[in-house]
Amino acid sequence: MKLLLALLLAVAPPAHAEVPGWFAETFLDVREDVAEAAKDGKRLMLYFWLEGCPYCRQLEETTFRDPEVVRRMKSGFVAVALNVRGDREVTWTDGRKMSEKALTRFLEVRGTPTLIVFDERGRVVERIGGYVAPPGFMALLDKATVKVPGSASSPDRPAPR
Repeated sequence: MKLLLALLLAVAPPAHAEVPGWFAETFLDVREDVAEAAKDGKRLMLYFWLEGCPYCRQLEETTFRDPEVVRRMKSGFVAVALNVRGDREVTWTDGRKMSEKALTRFLEVRGTPTLIVFDERGRVVERIGGYVAPPGFMALLDKATVKVPGSASSPDRPAPR
């Protein structure tokens, strides 16, 4: 029996790769995270992931390990990982408190991985859905940092899909 279990564990791929160590550890207060990021000239990026999601795993093992992506993320973003089924309490931009899974519903995250970028005032400015290889991801990061007046959605509503 032990041999069978060891064999299964050896051939079964892990259900979820690790969220990179360079992701921020925060108190999950979006208002504070946006302000801290802005103070450092960065933007907040929420990464919604799901245990067992093959696309999340691919993003974490490929894109989030690419040296140029890592450099760009560290220099321009504060990245925070949220489990779409998680129960940790998150404080939204208007002060409402909700679980990770409730915030997932509120922001209308329909699939994983999903990354949502906030501008310096806490407005959603970009949504990135699904696995994106490093070159395309770099282009999306560039797009997420462009400051276009009036292009962001209200912080009290999800960004348009």
